Amino acid sequence: MSTGAKKKAQWTVLGYLAGDNNLEGAAIDDINEMEAVGSSDRMNVVIQVDRAADFNQSNGDWRTTRRYYITQGADRKKITSKLLKDLGETNTGDSRVLQDFMRCAVQDYPAERYLLVLWNHGSGFYVPPEMMVGEGAPSPREMTTRARAKMRRSFFHTTRQEVFSQEPRKRGICYDDGSSDCLDNKELQQVLSYMQTRLDGRKIDVVGMDACLMTMLEVAYQIRNQAAILVGSEETEPGEGWPYDRILADLSAKPTMPGADLAKCIVDRYIESYEEPGPFDQDVTQAALDLSRLGDVTAAVDALAKALLQKLPSVQTKGAIVTAWQRAARFFDNYYVDLHHFAENLGELAGDAAISTACQGVKNAIEGRGAASPIIWERHLGEGMTKVKGLSIYLPPLKNPSDYYRTLDFAADTKWADFLDAYLT
Repeated sequence: MSTGAKKKAQWTVLGYLAGDNNLEGAAIDDINEMEAVGSSDRMNVVIQVDRAADFNQSNGDWRTTRRYYITQGADRKKITSKLLKDLGETNTGDSRVLQDFMRCAVQDYPAERYLLVLWNHGSGFYVPPEMMVGEGAPSPREMTTRARAKMRRSFFHTTRQEVFSQEPRKRGICYDDGSSDCLDNKELQQVLSYMQTRLDGRKIDVVGMDACLMTMLEVAYQIRNQAAILVGSEETEPGEGWPYDRILADLSAKPTMPGADLAKCIVDRYIESYEEPGPFDQDVTQAALDLSRLGDVTAAVDALAKALLQKLPSVQTKGAIVTAWQRAARFFDNYYVDLHHFAENLGELAGDAAISTACQGVKNAIEGRGAASPIIWERHLGEGMTKVKGLSIYLPPLKNPSDYYRTLDFAADTKWADFLDAYLT
């Protein structure tokens, strides 16, 4: 892929499109959206896209993984960009594949700032192992407690059946149907850490998750030392995902914009793209998080967990938690809750001064009242999103919380996992 020394652009956009699944057609559409703007001497757009065999037959129906330097093209049905390399069949769930793409792109297309877009299916920090029942089928209880949401863009699962059929330890980010593998958040952390060494210790300026359910406190905390800003949705995304033509047009018009401005632009353009009536009503949300400002909200959640642990196994406290959870905006079939909305409800219901004070602390940290809020910008649409603030947290409806949760940095550094164990046993 090397093309010799190049002058630094203002931005290099790295798109990692894991399309070896039922989103293959959406991947092709998004590449064509990118080509509506293309690269310039001040903005590089470099992508790596893996395709599937069964969902889209356009562009010669090639089945391998390709790298492209995105150039401007008017044909919205055909990829016309410069092909850099055909890699053959790859596993987008292998961290080495992502790492190699980023290394080559940064080496050959250096820039002052970098946006990494992880494009595919997604479901927050992890698909809980307790989903596995028998031969991989969900239990009747689980199916009755989980919402029958429409299938949309989600990083970790392609269909409900595939979620349940995969080995628990092989679920995570960038789902690849061809290899039944994916990245998990710890692997993503390791790849971003490696890239820091290639960037002389600098963080990736913006990590964008064009996927479902990714602006979780746990996900943000996992990559806080490797990335400056995280942009994504705490809700499922419609299949169209991000409007790349609008986002890249803004960046092309103002290539000197800092990371926070680009993050706000992504949020605005995403929400605007769903304001017009579509085939069905959309509940959408998008948020930009400053990962250097997670300290106050993390400490507030830790304080809330400690206050709750002091009162468990009190029937009154458990009842307040259940009711607060029921009233809160929930995601991923009820496994995640909007953190602010849950704290707001629990503070009103707890009947305990310590818990109510801790809930107010969580709200203050998210709102930036006497605390450093990580929320740079947040917008939403739809009746179901009126109370969301852009940041979710793991609070499942069933007993036996995920064993994998304990391996996350957030679980190690706070008492939230201890609270879950006490509450769900």
